[in-house]
Amino acid sequence: MFVPGTPPSLAVAALDQVINPPQPDDLPEPRIIPRSEHGISRQNIDPDALKVLYRLQRHGFLAYLVGGSVRDLLLGKKPKDFDVGTDAHPSQVHRLFRNSRVIGRRFRLVQVFFSRDKLVEVSTFRKLSDQTDDAVLQANNTFGTPAEDALRRDLTINALFYNIADFSVVDYVGGLADLKAGLIRSVGEAEVRFHRDPVRVLRAVRHAARTGFTLTPDTLAAVEHHRGELAVCPESRIRDELLRDLKGGASAPWLELAHRTKVLYSLLPNLEPIYGLEDSPERAWAARMLAQVDQQMAQGQAPDEAIIMAALLWPALEALANREEFTPGRPGRVQWALFTREALPRLGQPVAFAKRVVERACQAAALMAFVRQPLEGARLPKKIAQKGYFVDACRLANLLGHDLNALAGTRPPAAEPARRRRPRRRRRRRPPQTTPQP
Repeated sequence: MFVPGTPPSLAVAALDQVINPPQPDDLPEPRIIPRSEHGISRQNIDPDALKVLYRLQRHGFLAYLVGGSVRDLLLGKKPKDFDVGTDAHPSQVHRLFRNSRVIGRRFRLVQVFFSRDKLVEVSTFRKLSDQTDDAVLQANNTFGTPAEDALRRDLTINALFYNIADFSVVDYVGGLADLKAGLIRSVGEAEVRFHRDPVRVLRAVRHAARTGFTLTPDTLAAVEHHRGELAVCPESRIRDELLRDLKGGASAPWLELAHRTKVLYSLLPNLEPIYGLEDSPERAWAARMLAQVDQQMAQGQAPDEAIIMAALLWPALEALANREEFTPGRPGRVQWALFTREALPRLGQPVAFAKRVVERACQAAALMAFVRQPLEGARLPKKIAQKGYFVDACRLANLLGHDLNALAGTRPPAAEPARRRRPRRRRRRRPPQTTPQP
């Protein structure tokens, strides 16, 4: 769908790329960085990913590590996932690996399964579509070459390949130079690429936050220009991308960068009156809570999505609550619970969080009334302390800086196990005494 208000120059540029797509002779020549000039070692590559690469190579196919794994290896980080690119078609890959399945509708790829619920995704090199919808470029299932696959990726630092055949790094778009310079740059013209798929706005901000790199001027301008077009993207894509931002281990710097670029308020417009102020104490509070989430992620203790959502929105919820008057004691706790169930989902709109996530976040936030208004010696009702969301409330209290005992201490003490009564011994009946006959 073509978004109204698109500058004519952008529409012409998009249309020109479709009418005159890059021809094979126009594709860039790769820069090949030999093993002696980069720091990627096979010792740092997952053994199962190596098995996939080597089997593809043995059967005569190109086999590259692609995407974020190459970027992270060059940065000295441990990749979370290892994705493989190849010129083998999905059906050919599937035949090579019995432990695999073909998935996808818009573009089919192969998942190769290993033990411990681990998988390696194998995709066939793609190229940009030759079709348009109102001059907006769309992705399709057309297979292509490594060069064409690199040109269709979002950022230059994500378009680097590692060739298992000679252990070299293959660079078609200058990604290695941007990696060394600490720059986030769009592949191709940022205005055209971000208009074609506005979700690239979120990915540019995410990778800048994770790496600490700087958005190039043209990429930053495209982020600010096309952030409003996120509204036309499918709700499920926006939700999934936001959760990747919050669960990626760099949610605190992401929050600040998303604020500076206004991307945060394109996603969650109801936060802007509170977090949008230059020196917003609520935004600083949210950043501190998300920094604790990042720390827990680094320690392998990933919080639930409901807790992360509550952490992002809690300071704004408190700001709204300060405008209300709550009756002291139990009536006030009931008022707080009702207020939370109305205000928290509204702050999270229009992102389509799963209903179960919203419900758990509301339950945990509602239970925080027992921290806001101490019980003064009263005990937390046993039926509440035994609910599953009581644990969520304790975790949220921890992110808020409260000692877990602030809630856990109100829990009724565990009853002593009842003593098992010893079974009564049945008394043996004595046989009736018979009177001897004279």
